[in-house]
Amino acid sequence: MSITAIREYIALLWEKYQEAKKVGKIEILDELCRNLNIHRKSATRLMTAKSSPALKRGQGSGGRQKYSQAAKNELKTLWREMGYLGAVRLKAALPDWLPFYEGPTVNDTIKSELLLMSVATIERTLKDSKADLNRRLNTGTRREKTKHETVVPIKNFTEIPKEPGHCEVDCVAHCGGSISGTFIWTVTLTDMDSGWTECEAIWGKSGFAVRHALMEIEKRLPFKIKGLYFDNGCEFLNDEVIDTFALAGREIPLKVFRGRPYKKNDQPYVEQKNYTHVRQFFGYERLDWKLAQQLMNSVYRGLWRQLQNHFYPQIKLVEKIRCGAKIKRKVGQPKTPYARLMENPFMTEEQKNVLRAEHKPLNPFALRKYLRKKLRDFRLYAGKDKVELGRYAV
Repeated sequence: MSITAIREYIALLWEKYQEAKKVGKIEILDELCRNLNIHRKSATRLMTAKSSPALKRGQGSGGRQKYSQAAKNELKTLWREMGYLGAVRLKAALPDWLPFYEGPTVNDTIKSELLLMSVATIERTLKDSKADLNRRLNTGTRREKTKHETVVPIKNFTEIPKEPGHCEVDCVAHCGGSISGTFIWTVTLTDMDSGWTECEAIWGKSGFAVRHALMEIEKRLPFKIKGLYFDNGCEFLNDEVIDTFALAGREIPLKVFRGRPYKKNDQPYVEQKNYTHVRQFFGYERLDWKLAQQLMNSVYRGLWRQLQNHFYPQIKLVEKIRCGAKIKRKVGQPKTPYARLMENPFMTEEQKNVLRAEHKPLNPFALRKYLRKKLRDFRLYAGKDKVELGRYAV
């Protein structure tokens, strides 16, 4: 029996119940309990109601909405404008971004609602929007046995640096669907403590190009490099890189370590940046024209590093606890690399003053606007007006 038929049946019995005598009412209650298999008290409440039961379900009130629909719409807009951050990072980034946020429907009330939203509310509001975006992974690393495998030791996985300067390095291939030929690579360097990340585009994957990229990146870092951590790719384990940074090429040689062969998770800090700092902007298309390298470096050396390091919070793992077969992970509060460096006691006051001077004039929305213009120029030169090179094309 359908719900509609049950409601009609109850309404019919209710009318009979109002006119029946005591014996008739008892018979109606018995019939109702027998046919609908409900409790006697429930049947009594239905029949003694002041009005006939409704034939259709009424429209529920839904409860009072804590956040207005306008605030939810602005949250979706902000999510896109801020670079598709996760809910936890988005919540932590809102106080830094909202003072610069302007729009035709934005006011102080909406901004207050956005600041009050919890991580769960943000995640729930953005659920449908997130379903439209997909991630893909790509890599082009090739391992080659060299003499440097006996010189460069494997990193100690039990020691986690607490001071800036210990950096993981990796290469990202802009090869499209084929690894053959010569094309552009991105060298990514990430500080293990603060998450500060720098990128540099190179032509091909030679040791000379990687060495030059690392030297250029070192000039932009707000701290001194103390150690470098590579994978086992031949682009790192060669005379150009090892001799320059670890052996006799520096006044104070750096500590250089490598991960285990075929163990990608040995480089977790930099591997997760390959998407957020490279693929998110330039996508997965094949880039094999020289001008692209100059355009990419104009982004990496200015706008992109400022936006990512100063305004995008990052989540950092605090500890892992094994409980039988399961591992519980505890993460800290999301913070930007800039904030982590300013709180780090190993940073000198002079280094912090340089960072403050760089941070003060920055506007995240202006940086995003300029980045979109850079992307339009990049696509124009590439001749790919209808190709989505990254999420910034959305």
